[in-house]
Amino acid sequence: MPEGSAGDLLLTSLGYHVRWTSWVLKLDRGAVVPDRPLPAGCTVGAADPAEYGAVHDLVEDAFLEWSDRERESYDDFAAVTTLRPGFEPWHLRVVRGPDGVPLACAHVSVYDAEDGRGSEAYITRLATRSDQRGRGLAQALMVDTFARAREHGAETSGLSTDSRTGALGLYEKVGMRVTSTWLHRAVHLT
Repeated sequence: MPEGSAGDLLLTSLGYHVRWTSWVLKLDRGAVVPDRPLPAGCTVGAADPAEYGAVHDLVEDAFLEWSDRERESYDDFAAVTTLRPGFEPWHLRVVRGPDGVPLACAHVSVYDAEDGRGSEAYITRLATRSDQRGRGLAQALMVDTFARAREHGAETSGLSTDSRTGALGLYEKVGMRVTSTWLHRAVHLT
């Protein structure tokens, strides 16, 4: 629930503790995003359909490092990405290493902006292979995804993250700002 909301205050008073914090972030209309070059030999582009299975595995491996859930099936992944109505190939972006193997990926969806002005690109999934983190792949991938979204008419971009990922600073480094904070609370049952 939103931090500081009536529900949040009620649960706090009842002894519920914060399990994790989530943030919704936005890249504002007209924001200048600094270029983030890829490491030598890496390239970024739309995922090839032959890579969709590898992209699914990359996302699941990354998300299951911190998430407490069952592994999502490829069919479920495809239903909300490549088979989703309105999907276009540029919506699934991949950073490939020198050998052509996917190292990081982003899935973006485009929606009508909440303020009714234009459209917003929303990164629904962003993942980097664990052995490739710290190389700037995710930042370069986000910059690429924002640029492709702007080319397709998106005026703003957004995403959400939470404290379990440790990625908030990554998003802020490319110019995103927190627009809302949500607390996930729980209570110990005896």
